[in-house]
Amino acid sequence: MGLTEVGKRRPRIDAHDQVTGKVQYTNDLYFPGMLYAKPLLSTEHHARIVELDTTAAERLPGVRAVATAKDAPDNINGLIIPDQPVYADDKVRYRGEVVALVAAETEEIAQEAAELIKVGYEPLPAVFDPREALEPGAPIIHEEGQGHWCKGNQVLPHGHETFLLVHGDVEKGFRESDLIVEQTFGTSAQRCAPIEPHAFIAKPEGPDRITIIGNTQMPFWHQPAIAKALRLPLNRVRVLTAPIGGAFGQKNNITIEPNLAILAMKAGRPVKWALTTGEDFRYSSTKIPVYHTYKMGLKSDGTLVAIDRKHVGNTGAYASTTMITMGKCTFIGSGPYRIPHQRAETWVAYTNKCQSAAFRGFGMSQPTFALELMMDMVAEKLGMDPLEFRLKNTMKDGDRAGTGQVMRAVGMDACLKKVAELSGWGE
Repeated sequence: MGLTEVGKRRPRIDAHDQVTGKVQYTNDLYFPGMLYAKPLLSTEHHARIVELDTTAAERLPGVRAVATAKDAPDNINGLIIPDQPVYADDKVRYRGEVVALVAAETEEIAQEAAELIKVGYEPLPAVFDPREALEPGAPIIHEEGQGHWCKGNQVLPHGHETFLLVHGDVEKGFRESDLIVEQTFGTSAQRCAPIEPHAFIAKPEGPDRITIIGNTQMPFWHQPAIAKALRLPLNRVRVLTAPIGGAFGQKNNITIEPNLAILAMKAGRPVKWALTTGEDFRYSSTKIPVYHTYKMGLKSDGTLVAIDRKHVGNTGAYASTTMITMGKCTFIGSGPYRIPHQRAETWVAYTNKCQSAAFRGFGMSQPTFALELMMDMVAEKLGMDPLEFRLKNTMKDGDRAGTGQVMRAVGMDACLKKVAELSGWGE
């Protein structure tokens, strides 16, 4: 029986409006009386704020409001861990953090006003490598979180020091192995680069109600964050998702919405903030950089026996979605291979980089890079074809993953063989 939809060409329902320019993105929208926002972003990686004077900016003709930490009803936010100020308060933790936000009649006036704000910094020692951040004596980034969500610079997953996965007896597996290979890899930060940067409009609807319109992927994550920042009941905050001009995971994150909401409520008028590419690159999140150490034990015929993995993730200045992502890295970082003895442990560290968060792959692409390089290296040491080595060790129906999950409907062998056929691997 033929399929009615699968394998058939179907036009996208929004294709015509997209190519003819009829779609209205956030930056295309306008409301009567709308103001425009521009930020003052920190110029220091790690510093105490010893002076913040917005007087000159407030006096500039055309400026209607300037918001800082003192204007936030609740200045502490965060998707999972309450570690991120809406506006930098006593100190900044990365270069690009929002210190103040200006609302004015035009973007040009708002930009001029932002440049008039006086801010004085007392520089503090900074740390950028997560392995160095975990060392004794490293500069502490979140003093106020100690014992709650961090220990030193180590972010605590649900109160534990690390993510830990144990399946079988990895030391026994290494004793039974004929060959043991160990290698360390690093995966770097990567920047989402959608054509459309972050953009939102905050529209007050009375003294205790607000509507936020913008290019968020997760309105039901962001609604509580905005409500918390304004100390409003959830039903007084409405979040609408406009058409999104690319996201790739980055627009899951809480970014400019709480800042803009506070500014709009202070101004009493709708305010739009559409980040420039430069602002977006300085302020918003990157993919999580991770260091991986893989130790793999196997028999001389190429049968995998044991794997021990260690991962160190760089969450940057704030945790965002890193804990979810690094948990996933821990649980499935051994890939689609049948390995009876497994151990994995993951550390997450604060550094003075911009925050890390969601990005395509969401915790799988980083360990996959390391694991598949490891598989190639081991195959070379064994003198085996890399494809043959993989096919020998792929999970089959009934095998258990490192989490204990029983695999069903595994199509890895068929997939690899098809790729080999289409790519001319044998040639």
